[in-house]
Amino acid sequence: MDLVLAAMPSVVWGIYALIMPVIGGTSRHQTFGVTLGCLLFALIAFPFVPHTYTPLTVLISFLSGIFWTIGNYGQICGFKEIGVSSTMPISTGEQLVGTSLVGVLFLGDWASTQAKVLGFLAIALFIVGVAFTSYVERGDGDERANNMITGLTVITISSLGFIAYVAVIQLFSINSFDAMLPQAVGMFVGGLVIGAREPGKFSKKTLVLMLPGILWAIGNLILMISNSRLGVAISFPMSQMGLIISTIGGMVFLHESKTRKEKASISIGLVFVVVGIALVALTKTM
Repeated sequence: MDLVLAAMPSVVWGIYALIMPVIGGTSRHQTFGVTLGCLLFALIAFPFVPHTYTPLTVLISFLSGIFWTIGNYGQICGFKEIGVSSTMPISTGEQLVGTSLVGVLFLGDWASTQAKVLGFLAIALFIVGVAFTSYVERGDGDERANNMITGLTVITISSLGFIAYVAVIQLFSINSFDAMLPQAVGMFVGGLVIGAREPGKFSKKTLVLMLPGILWAIGNLILMISNSRLGVAISFPMSQMGLIISTIGGMVFLHESKTRKEKASISIGLVFVVVGIALVALTKTM
């Protein structure tokens, strides 16, 4: 049962990435709706999760939530530029490179020689995976290549936001349960700023866009519980496997326009990223 629990965030987050394009709306509107959904879920869950607050915990968690919104907004922009099937492996690979380096440089991760070898091999695999995933067949014209350049730019900015979201919590050793509500408030404030000039942000569409936000928040809470029951070494890699669902789902269910070579390249890149995730998981046992 615990292993099923550990796998649930990957399923939930994989579905989250697939339903965002289906619901539609502008990137700003989607970001606002998602963050509102995250806040609603955090408020509902608040009485049922353990929490202890200090002014520093609240402030850092709030900033972490703002960083998450920056990351989420960039990722949604990436969906629109290059599709879910390209965005998710690139985004995941970049985030794992960044969070791994933060762990090595500031948190004492990969202390043993074996862990360092596996860890830096994983980073190399992530970089190769991103390169394969971002391949565009030039014969289709410059527009697709330009879209990929724009997509890579916004996804990289997005990844920096997600890396900061994780890193500040780790650097200040804040418990995930303690961070949940202040983070959600930060997410919503970030979404409110991004969606400030969005004319339809208080429309019925926003209610629908809250659903993916609630879905993401459910996955996040399950990951917290899984971490406490199974440990990061098991729950972390399993939570990242949602990129398989979103990558394949983008090509199969969303019918994203990719040539045969591009589909093959994305699939190869996905394998590199997944193997890299497995290696990072191994480093957490050393």
